[in-house]
Amino acid sequence: MGHQHHFLSRLDRVSLPHVELALTLYRDHGLVQYLLRCARLPDGAERVAISLDDPACGPFLVVTREGRFVTCLGAGMRAGDLPVITRGQLDGLTEKVADLRARMAAARELAGPKGHTAQLVDRIFHAGPDLSREEFVGISAFRPLFGLEFLRAFFGTVTELDDLRGALLRVEHPKRALTPVLRRYWDLFWATGHLAVLAFMDGRALVESLPEELDLSSSCLAWGASRQGSVALALRGFWGVAKVGKAQLRACKTAFDEAASQLRLVTSVGSLIALGVGHARLRAEVQKALSAPRDLSGAHFPEALLTLFRTTAEAALDEPESAAAAQRSLGARMAVSLTRRLAAGDPLRFEREEDVPEALAMTLPVNTRQSFVDDAEVMALMMLFIPWTARAEPEQLFLPREFIRLVHARWSPEDTMRLLAPLREHYHPKIQAPRQEGPSRKGPCPCGSGEKYKRCCGKTA
Repeated sequence: MGHQHHFLSRLDRVSLPHVELALTLYRDHGLVQYLLRCARLPDGAERVAISLDDPACGPFLVVTREGRFVTCLGAGMRAGDLPVITRGQLDGLTEKVADLRARMAAARELAGPKGHTAQLVDRIFHAGPDLSREEFVGISAFRPLFGLEFLRAFFGTVTELDDLRGALLRVEHPKRALTPVLRRYWDLFWATGHLAVLAFMDGRALVESLPEELDLSSSCLAWGASRQGSVALALRGFWGVAKVGKAQLRACKTAFDEAASQLRLVTSVGSLIALGVGHARLRAEVQKALSAPRDLSGAHFPEALLTLFRTTAEAALDEPESAAAAQRSLGARMAVSLTRRLAAGDPLRFEREEDVPEALAMTLPVNTRQSFVDDAEVMALMMLFIPWTARAEPEQLFLPREFIRLVHARWSPEDTMRLLAPLREHYHPKIQAPRQEGPSRKGPCPCGSGEKYKRCCGKTA
């Protein structure tokens, strides 16, 4: 109690505007310990000064390495050679703690009095597209414990999806025995999108904390999500790239320079747009990379597609407000259409596009089940959604629970087949049999007899 009593007796050194913050830190030992863990104190530093205002002039709270309070130093008093946690660091870390505590409260509520947290986390792999915003907030509370596991699960899910897709793409009319496999593909497909957000929420901090064997700087992180061919999944992949930031720039530039396929091209361009709109200091370098000449001699896409992407990227980077307006307009139309069957007066029924709340209108387009594979118009539209997506809070990428209840539909094997259809056509296009020259044997004879060709002149052909 000695340290604590001494601290309280020195509070008169702190000016009134800072007293409330000082007392908040004094009463919240867990918060102070978290601040000290994140501060990466130098070895041997037994005490640290927490600045309540100016990093050089204070006032300061002095605490021990374990988080026990020592004293207060008023404005103008020097912290000497003590390591200093600046007010900016304090505010940033305090905001992260408040956010985490809100997520933990959501997790406790969703898990229920019996603490069914395992069932909550398991929703990642079984909710399909119906994982709600509320569930995501609750699950994200476990990120400090499972951050690395979420990342490994993301890459593991993508790998299993690749294996399943390789087998399923050649199946056009699945037998009933394949139903569990089709359901597995469906669950993993949407889990990829959920995990992309959970895995990359910590962005740069995640990359810096990874073990050496998990170097993520050499590959474009959006590829795992975007190669599924889904607008919703690709956008979450681009969001993850934006969260990681500059550490992804070199890999995404290289991916753009080397992109030979349509899917690789859309992934690299989308990732670069996300970096440009998410980080103002990277924008000029992104624009330079996108406008640089490209050797298309080995490319399996037309130059017109590259031109379209460059034009769209320029619009997204230079006019993000216009891109957001287009996204809101589409989302509002979607909301009016999806709620039309509700009874008049229902709070979720929207008669006019202008009645749709901004948050819902912006979230709906980034949750569409639309595929962008081999559809240049959809790919370009998806790129216009990136400015909003790259800056969105993670939970904004998920629909609220009440709206999901409205649009929920029971899964059937045909749902998975619809996911696979664009990819099947992309990877295994049907080869049209060459049309034979001359008249058809079952068609009318060109001599004008009125008989079928095979019964007339075709007899001797």
